[in-house]
Amino acid sequence: MLVKSPLKKEKKAPNLKVKPGNKNLSGKLKTFAGSKGMNTGGHLPHGKRKKIEAKGKINLPSITPWKVILTSFLIGICGILYITHVFSLQQSLQEVQQLENEFNQAQRIHAEQRLAYDRMVGPKEIYHRAQEQGFINAGPADQVIILKK
Repeated sequence: MLVKSPLKKEKKAPNLKVKPGNKNLSGKLKTFAGSKGMNTGGHLPHGKRKKIEAKGKINLPSITPWKVILTSFLIGICGILYITHVFSLQQSLQEVQQLENEFNQAQRIHAEQRLAYDRMVGPKEIYHRAQEQGFINAGPADQVIILKK
């Protein structure tokens, strides 16, 4: 089976020359020449041609020495600001690490002191001191006490 694609129509510029007997093109001439119309005698007005610019060509802005100097100056200022920012961040990081070390050391000292205090007031120490002073261990607290009248 052979499949053919439809033919493409070629785009052509319309013929704007007005022939004496052709009424269809007279409207096109009026719209092209303006709303008032022009008496051209069947020909279009002649004037300057429009320059057709190439679509692929890009016009770059002109680079002048003062623009280069200004750009390099701005880049230099941004670099200096960045470097000072980095140094201030490093200084802040050192201060934070120093404070963190001091906090950890204080936490360790507190934990050691708390352990020593708990050992001094813990149940084992209390039972030991009570025995030294002559108290007798009553045993478990589940005993039922009976009162006599």
